[in-house]
Amino acid sequence: MSETNDFKQIQKLSQEMVLKQKASQMQVMLGQLIEMNDDEIKDRIEMELDDNPALEEIDGTNDEFSNDNDDNQNRDDPFDTAFSQADDDDYDRNDDGLSYIQTKRRQNIDNDVYRPPVVNEVSMFEVLMNQIRERDLDERQLLIAEYIIGEIDDDGLLRSPITSICGNIISKENEFVTPQEVQDVLEVIQDLEPAGIGATSTRECILLQIEDMKGENIEIAQIAHAIVDKHFEEYERHHYDKILNALNIDEETFHKADKIIKRTNPRPGNIFSTGERMSNAQHITPDFVISNEDGKLNLTLVNDIPELQISESYEIEYQRIAKRASTSESDNDILIKRQYERATSFIEMLKMRQEKLYNIMKAIMIKQQEFFITGDTMTLKPLVLNDIAEMTGYDVSTISRARQNKYVDTNWGIFDLKYFFGNSLDDSETSATAVKEIIKELVENEDKKKPLSDEKLCNILQERGYNIKRRTVAKYRENLLIPVARQRKTL
Repeated sequence: MSETNDFKQIQKLSQEMVLKQKASQMQVMLGQLIEMNDDEIKDRIEMELDDNPALEEIDGTNDEFSNDNDDNQNRDDPFDTAFSQADDDDYDRNDDGLSYIQTKRRQNIDNDVYRPPVVNEVSMFEVLMNQIRERDLDERQLLIAEYIIGEIDDDGLLRSPITSICGNIISKENEFVTPQEVQDVLEVIQDLEPAGIGATSTRECILLQIEDMKGENIEIAQIAHAIVDKHFEEYERHHYDKILNALNIDEETFHKADKIIKRTNPRPGNIFSTGERMSNAQHITPDFVISNEDGKLNLTLVNDIPELQISESYEIEYQRIAKRASTSESDNDILIKRQYERATSFIEMLKMRQEKLYNIMKAIMIKQQEFFITGDTMTLKPLVLNDIAEMTGYDVSTISRARQNKYVDTNWGIFDLKYFFGNSLDDSETSATAVKEIIKELVENEDKKKPLSDEKLCNILQERGYNIKRRTVAKYRENLLIPVARQRKTL
């Protein structure tokens, strides 16, 4: 009797472990799906449809999240209680314009009217590898090229020593290569597009690009080359007088050479993430749309993903296997059950993804409703992940995943969801994002012959009523990748 009880207890523990493992796997899958943007989720669905015959696409345009679906009005909403409270600080039905919120599938859009924003590019690694394969290299050189390109950072520069690349190839491929072989292949890579890619320093990057410009004005290009090659430190420090004396040139000639230098891109890798490489761009539609119609904000979850269902034949076969309740199942029965359960889990995960994304964007809209109505950056409120987590009841990690690579189309432009997050300025109601926008505007409009120092920027902000310290201004300026005043100065 004791052995029977022990067996039942072991069986129960085993079942609990299996259930916990399945729940954990589903959480991981849900997290991955939430992090995907609209294009990525469609690719993921296509892959699942190809891999699992139990899954099929529903014909038609029926949408569980459509505003026309009556069930949509009755689904659980973590904000229902908050919405009904008149004294809620973040929501007032009388004047905040949020009484009409919808989520629906985006209808077919006239391509002559709508142009999706460029927000994603083919990877730098892929572009460079495609180019290098067109060069006359043998298999050994292509292997070296792959390792070199893999070490190029997001700026497009190769900061890893050649000896380190040699060591990686030797240890991982068991293939001995010399530093000279790596150097030879690197020179081929540095001849690829965009110009300056694969340079080992900012100075070398600029020099490589100036070499490409010598056909325009050889004399001025040679002077620009000499400035960067021989006097790069003085140029960076804006010690222009020393350069004029050393090269024996006048200010006019220097200005012409300076224009050539400023046309170069010290971070050529950036074009793979900023949308500049239009020929390789992948257009991605925004994941959300918020429109402002007469003071009322309408939220749309752009739901272009296909609807899925279980194949009828698999449904019938699964029910047959379940009714038979045989202890000895054939390999085919086990396969059918596994595919069926995988399909049902995937459909459920997609529904949960859509629900969570909608609720998270809805919370952001409520917190930043004044911005969505007015378009005024100064109305942005401090917002951190935990604020949205408290409103929705979701984990902070879920909120973090949901805002990754997601965009919202508004009356004022298209914004990355991360744009709406920012700490407060010295515990005030002012968002750091808003202050950064002011700093950016001040620098753009400054007199470049007398650029604004961090101290002057701080004084201007304080005069406008912002309680900010100089070190905070410096931090925000660095976050915006704006050089110090000395480096922004021109003659």
